[in-house]
Amino acid sequence: MKTLLNKAKDKTTTLLKQGLTSKELSQSIIVSGLISTIPILGVSTFLITTVSLKRKLNLPVMISLSYLMWPIQILLIIPFIRIGEFIFSVPRNHHTAEEIISSFQSSFFQTLSQLSFELLCGMGGWLLTAVPIAVGIYWVSLLFLKRN
Repeated sequence: MKTLLNKAKDKTTTLLKQGLTSKELSQSIIVSGLISTIPILGVSTFLITTVSLKRKLNLPVMISLSYLMWPIQILLIIPFIRIGEFIFSVPRNHHTAEEIISSFQSSFFQTLSQLSFELLCGMGGWLLTAVPIAVGIYWVSLLFLKRN
C-alpha cells in the first residue's frame, strides 16, 4: 500500500514539475495564487496566461490553482476593499460579495464603471497584502520543494 502511494506521489510530482526546477515551480504556484486573488472577477485567467507565457512558467499548474482559488477570491473581495478603504481613508461602502458577483455576471464593463472606486480600493488592499504574503509563501514553498 505504501509503495502505491509513493508511486502516485512520484508521478504527480513529475507531472507538476514538467522539467521545471523547484524554484520555477514555486514561482508558478506563488504567481498563480497571487493573481487568482485579485479582487476583480474575470481577469485572473488572462493575467495568469500572459505571465506564464512571458516568464515560461507552468501554465497547467497555474490555471488549475486559479480555479481552486475561486472560493478564496470571492471570500477576499470585501476584506481587500475594506483594507483599501482604510488605506485611502474613505467612508465604508455597504456592498456585499453577492452584489458584486451578480453585477459582474450581468455586465463586466458596467460593473467596472459603477464600482470602479470600490475596486480601486480592493486593488490597493490586495497590493498592500500581496507582497509580504508572496515573499513569505515563496520561501516556505522553496524549502518544502527542495526537501522532495
